[in-house]
Amino acid sequence: MRLVNVFFFVLLAFVLFVLGNVYLANHELLVREVVIFRESIKLQSLILLAFLLGFLLNILYTGIMEVVRLVKGLNASADTRLVKRISERLQEARDLMAHGLSREARGILEAVLDQRKQHVPARLLLGEILLKTGEAEQAVKLFETLSLDEPEIVEARYQLAEALVAVRNREAAVGVLKKVASDDPKKALRAWRRLRALHMDAQAWDEALEVQKKLQAYFAADLTQGERAQGAALAYQVGMAKVEADQFKEAALVFQQVVKDEPEFVPAYLSLGRCMILQDQEAQGLEIWLEGFRKTGEGTFLQEIEDYFIQLGRPEDGLALMRKVAATSKHATTAKFFLGKMLYRLEILDEALDLFQEVRSQVVYSPILFFFMAKIHSRRGRLDAALNEYRQLLRNLGVLKLRFECAVCGHKTQDYADRCDNCGSWNSSHFLFKESDLPEGPVRGGETGSWMAML
Repeated sequence: MRLVNVFFFVLLAFVLFVLGNVYLANHELLVREVVIFRESIKLQSLILLAFLLGFLLNILYTGIMEVVRLVKGLNASADTRLVKRISERLQEARDLMAHGLSREARGILEAVLDQRKQHVPARLLLGEILLKTGEAEQAVKLFETLSLDEPEIVEARYQLAEALVAVRNREAAVGVLKKVASDDPKKALRAWRRLRALHMDAQAWDEALEVQKKLQAYFAADLTQGERAQGAALAYQVGMAKVEADQFKEAALVFQQVVKDEPEFVPAYLSLGRCMILQDQEAQGLEIWLEGFRKTGEGTFLQEIEDYFIQLGRPEDGLALMRKVAATSKHATTAKFFLGKMLYRLEILDEALDLFQEVRSQVVYSPILFFFMAKIHSRRGRLDAALNEYRQLLRNLGVLKLRFECAVCGHKTQDYADRCDNCGSWNSSHFLFKESDLPEGPVRGGETGSWMAML
């Protein structure tokens, strides 16, 4: 016999002994009668009845609780089975969507929602299908309802914004995203990015710049290099909007800040120089262009100077400045090329040719350099020399090697290919022989930027 059984019997015997001792010691008291509801009853009977009643109530309570637990268990089991079936159906709908079978996926989701009208994942997927199938208005209504029913589901509000964009209600979409961003600014990276994109699409540059500042303040470590560079680009666009409004002084301040933040941002230098000239500050504008060239070595600044002086009928001033730059700049090769090009444009051909020949030995690729030299030799009647330069031009361009072109993506190759290496298209390689591709106008005329019309 186990020790626990022995202990139980000993305890039971002790309890019976105690009860017997109590009964014998209080027998006279226990056999006395008490009156309850005008009925006489012995005290010992009353105690026994109370004990039995408590025992029955305990059994009844225990039975009820067991039944309740059993019912809950059955319901939970049914719910678990239903949840499992719904999860399987949702995965089936996702697979159908991935294969482009949106109509079949929609039928599955609608069946799921018939069983559980408030099922959030099913409602989100159904909204995505409505967007993909062009039913944007219905998607808006669905996501609006879902956002009201489940305000903590942020994805519903993101999808609502996309649906509003689809129905061309940009202002409402911006409002939704602003609310998402304002609820938790330091966690709403996705909302800030989408806001910036919407403002950029609408060319609302001031708003886009403000959002960019928020991104840089809250998520500097999460931004890509391209995103970080957008700050200068957006500020530049703000300046350009002021230029279009003839607010040249205000625009100049914006461009100055851009070049301070991004010393190699070429468009800002160009626009800042134009703003200064449009405010009758020619010397400052020219110096800004030269500073841009010193910082970046971009020939576009020298092209701007060339166009400016020729347009104003002051080519001698332009030549003087270009000669000075060519003699002193660390980007001497580029400066000499643009000086030679300006001389060629002004028909000072021999000096231009001398500069081109000097530059030639230091240039790896520049088809236009060989073109100018060929034209000068041709005008001077040196046809063999001109022909040699044209050969160099063709070698630079590689037109004799690239003989086939993909009709889909335009990728050029030396040999025919049954499939394009660039885009993967079959039967798209065609021999380059298009009569209408040759340019009709001259290689370069005397055109200038539209800003010059403001002078």
